[in-house]
Amino acid sequence: MSFSVDLSRFKVKSQKQAKAVIQKITMEAFKRVILRSPVDTGRFRANWGAAIGAATVGTKESFDKTGSATVAAATLTVFDWNCAGSIYLVNSMAYGPKLEYGHSKQAPAGMVRVTLSEISSHYGAR
Repeated sequence: MSFSVDLSRFKVKSQKQAKAVIQKITMEAFKRVILRSPVDTGRFRANWGAAIGAATVGTKESFDKTGSATVAAATLTVFDWNCAGSIYLVNSMAYGPKLEYGHSKQAPAGMVRVTLSEISSHYGAR
């Protein structure tokens, strides 16, 4: 085998591994945010939407108290990602910022900020 063939194989393998790591960490973060979301009717939790390339807009009339359907939908999106474009998690409910900044007793420290802090400290540069 030639050195260039070895390098080509290494490149392909490295790209696959990097993609898998990015997807794993992204899904871990998305799942934490979704499941940390306070629940009354389940509508806020159901309105988390994952998207590739551009953030989603608008709200849904669905409800998901457990978060399982929302996590499942986000998982499909994240594992559809092909290393092109950013992956977004957005909730367009008007009261989302209030929930993130302490309006809920269920999530007084928010959902996104707590998750980002955890993910950063766990996977951050050392």
